[in-house]
Amino acid sequence: MRRAVLIGVAIAGLLCAPALWRGELLGSAGAETFGHAWVLGWATDGWPAWPSGTVTVAGAANWPVIDPLPTWLLGGVAKLVGVDAAWNLRVVLAIVFASAGGARLAKAWGGNATFAAVATPLMPIFLGSITSGLSEDLAIGLLAWVLAWATEGRWWRAALGVGALAGCGLYLGWMGGVGMALLALRRGCGRELAVRAGALVLAAALALGAAAPFSGRLRTGARAATPAPEPHWRVNPWRGADVASFLSPGKEDLGGAALREHPVYLGVATLGLAAAGGTPAGWLAVAACMAVAPGDSYSFAGTPTGITNPAATVLHALPGGNQLRNHARLMLLGQLVLVGLAARGVQRLGRRWRHVGGVAALLVAGEALTLSPARTPLPGTPTAAPAIYATLSRAPAGLPVRVVGSPNPQAPFFYQRVTGRGLRNDPNRPDPGRPEPATEVIVAFGTARARLTEELGAPDVEAEDGAAWWPD
Repeated sequence: MRRAVLIGVAIAGLLCAPALWRGELLGSAGAETFGHAWVLGWATDGWPAWPSGTVTVAGAANWPVIDPLPTWLLGGVAKLVGVDAAWNLRVVLAIVFASAGGARLAKAWGGNATFAAVATPLMPIFLGSITSGLSEDLAIGLLAWVLAWATEGRWWRAALGVGALAGCGLYLGWMGGVGMALLALRRGCGRELAVRAGALVLAAALALGAAAPFSGRLRTGARAATPAPEPHWRVNPWRGADVASFLSPGKEDLGGAALREHPVYLGVATLGLAAAGGTPAGWLAVAACMAVAPGDSYSFAGTPTGITNPAATVLHALPGGNQLRNHARLMLLGQLVLVGLAARGVQRLGRRWRHVGGVAALLVAGEALTLSPARTPLPGTPTAAPAIYATLSRAPAGLPVRVVGSPNPQAPFFYQRVTGRGLRNDPNRPDPGRPEPATEVIVAFGTARARLTEELGAPDVEAEDGAAWWPD
């Protein structure tokens, strides 16, 4: 395990060093890094209280945090080192823990732990989650640990792990629960049937407790997405995985587009190694994840086909399956199982070729750096606020702020710490709403700045990057 941790540290350094050297937040400025770092910010302000919302932002007084357990833990750290450093520490630790979890799963499955320690944190879907700022997907290492415990029949540990996973993110909690249940079913009706049943009940109870704050949203279910052409299909920005993206290599030129990234590229090296060590049950699990990842209907190379995905119907029949809003993220489980199978293949080949483990690790790492659609090294988000925010100290005290025309609709929440004022933007709706010049400070960027200048007249203050108005 010590070797796996050292490998994780080395990979984290390789992936994170450029952004950290520039003093940036790890993650893309065009995705959800701003929003999730904002949540950590107000959770830190209220720490040690459990994060449950903030009254300083419209619509967020009762804000259910998608990953309350790590947010609370990091909130205490952020009290000492600051929000930006705590956010980056979380990403680094997630990479290291992914290496350790992958190695632990490989050990449970009779695979090469060193190979899995390299391949797990480099999984394209995991790197996409980090790039997108999806902090609720970062506990992939714990998911690997849950699968290892369940494989070994350590059912109570697995149950507690599922509960912790749900506190780290509902997607991972659901995947851990399903994985644990399937591994329990493989044991049949043996002596430990009562133990397995009790552990599954405990896991379900803990997961439901973590999901309770989202009960109102979960009761409505997820709305089906309207298929549309997607130029960036290799990274699957929205609901489902493009069928062609499973086997399409190549870095994607996003051209500054604001989007989330969920690359499901399987990797030639990983597939080849898994072919040498795969089991029927393992391949069935990978195939099941691939079947449901496209979502309600198929797209191929960015073009909707209009063909309904029958696997989605089966998924929606499972407990909680109709609540999943982004089916491509289910490949977090699919790619993890694939890495476990590849680790078995490396172990099997190693009986004939002594250095196959090191060669296999280099092949997977090289493919991740050159062919995988996931961005390597990780991008960064500059934390310096637009200059216009510093001028708001001249506005009348007590007035809240509304931001319109922001390049990223989540950025105003992150930059609220600069002004210290209440924010009228609602995090539940990207549209900032109609400005109210008589009761608030209005900050505008881009085309909204020109439009409001025509409507309201000359702004009270201007900067190179924006303008602001407030009541006389």
